[in-house]
Amino acid sequence: MLKRLQICNYALIEELEIQWNPGMTAMTGETGSGKSIVLGAMGLVLGHRTDASAVRQGTQKCVIEATFLCPKPLTEWLKSNSYEAWPEIILRRELNAEGRSRAFVNDSPVTAGELRWVGEQLVDLHGQDNTRLLLTRAYQLHWIDERANHSDLIVSYNNAYKEYEKAKQTLRDLELEKAKPQTDLDYLQYQLKELSELQLQDRNWNGLEEERNALEHSAELRHDLQTAWAALTDESQGNSAIDRFQEARKRVAATTQRTSQYAALHQRVEALAIELDDLSQELEHQAESVEENPQRLHILMGWFDDLQKILHKHNASDAQALIQLEAGMKSRLDKASSVQQDYEAAVEREEQAKRDLLLQGQALMTSRETTAAELAVQIQNTLQTMHMPHAQLKFEFSLAEQPDPMGIEAIEMRFSSNPGIAPLPLQKIASGGEKSRLMLAFKAVGHDAVSIPTIILDEIDTGVSGNVASKMAQMMKRMSQHQQVIAVTHLPQVAAIATQHLKVAKKESKESTHTLVEALKDDVRVMEIASMLSGTSVSEAAKENAAALIADHHSQEAN
Repeated sequence: MLKRLQICNYALIEELEIQWNPGMTAMTGETGSGKSIVLGAMGLVLGHRTDASAVRQGTQKCVIEATFLCPKPLTEWLKSNSYEAWPEIILRRELNAEGRSRAFVNDSPVTAGELRWVGEQLVDLHGQDNTRLLLTRAYQLHWIDERANHSDLIVSYNNAYKEYEKAKQTLRDLELEKAKPQTDLDYLQYQLKELSELQLQDRNWNGLEEERNALEHSAELRHDLQTAWAALTDESQGNSAIDRFQEARKRVAATTQRTSQYAALHQRVEALAIELDDLSQELEHQAESVEENPQRLHILMGWFDDLQKILHKHNASDAQALIQLEAGMKSRLDKASSVQQDYEAAVEREEQAKRDLLLQGQALMTSRETTAAELAVQIQNTLQTMHMPHAQLKFEFSLAEQPDPMGIEAIEMRFSSNPGIAPLPLQKIASGGEKSRLMLAFKAVGHDAVSIPTIILDEIDTGVSGNVASKMAQMMKRMSQHQQVIAVTHLPQVAAIATQHLKVAKKESKESTHTLVEALKDDVRVMEIASMLSGTSVSEAAKENAAALIADHHSQEAN
């Protein structure tokens, strides 16, 4: 429940603190006194949207702070989100003159969305535009769901709806894929054909490059190898290099006959002799095996010309990069070729998901119809206590054109307050008093099933008077047995029945205008209710009537 509301520099309020009591509070005041300003501040601290014009002129920032007893579910939410959890929960909203705002819960900064969510768990703020909300499908379904015992059906429907939306999205994606121009696939196939003709994975391009270089320079290679061999073996200019080495070998061997000091040197010379002989034979063999194959060279040159063109075309560095590119193209073509098959499977999945959704939606719709019928009877009974003995209310359900996150049904409320007149769509009701009583009945019926601890009724009693006003006041009083009720009212019957009475007044001076809130007691309260009964000129009879109203309600409470 709401315990305290502190307002600083909001609209006409410079500094104001209101203490709220449990049970029922009536807030009264003349038109234009500032009741809507207090409610505007309350809406701001509950996370409603606002703008910089709410900041009191001549100041830089307004601050609104509200203190509530913290319900257990909110305590658990605070702990799970690493916020401070106290016996009380304190909401604070700050708004500067530039329109920027900050929000806090128990002194921890939160987003505006989080503040609004927390506020919705604490207060049902019924503004003067809520009667229009009563006409909306979203409000009606939410109202029924709050008072029904089918949360499991809502969860099942939500899960089915998510699966349906997922299946629809997959189908849409495949439809877009199918709609791509065929020319894109034709060009992709052409590029893949170019790459496949290179036989990228079947050819060792490094080895082929070595082979090409060898064939391209075969004459030079043979000449170099033969020249190297001749340098070792040619005796035309005298002794060959090998002959001269053999002479050196003989001399080193001779040293070993005289001393072992040169044995290691002798071993090295002997090893070199073996290597030199092998090298001479290898040079001769390699020179003779050098191949001149112009036809093979022509083939290789063609392959490498083709490779270079494709590398340049795709801005690739080497054959390996082209191999990766080819694999990617094949994957895209495979995917494209399977689109039709995937599309047909997606159509089936989407149809199955819709069947599942309609099945879950029908179960939820049936439960809603049952609950709505029971609630309609309760509302009719409630309206009868407020002098609408012939009231009829019906909820008509039908399948909506398309399922949506709320359900598969369309819903229409039909109402009649006159005998012999069939219920008509609710928007055709003309009487403001009927709308007020109907809205109060909606708030009252099943309110004990709703866990919101505080309800604020902003002039919900508009358009009624006399005995009907007394019945509405009693209805609010009964509601206050289950939740804190704050009623902004012009009716003396409502003000008299409340356990707390706050009066909003506007104080004007040459320099400024201020909104003030005063808790009324005893004779002051009697005078306020008397003025509500008789107007600005308060007679003794009005005072007596006001005192009697208060006393009568107090005696009813005592009984």
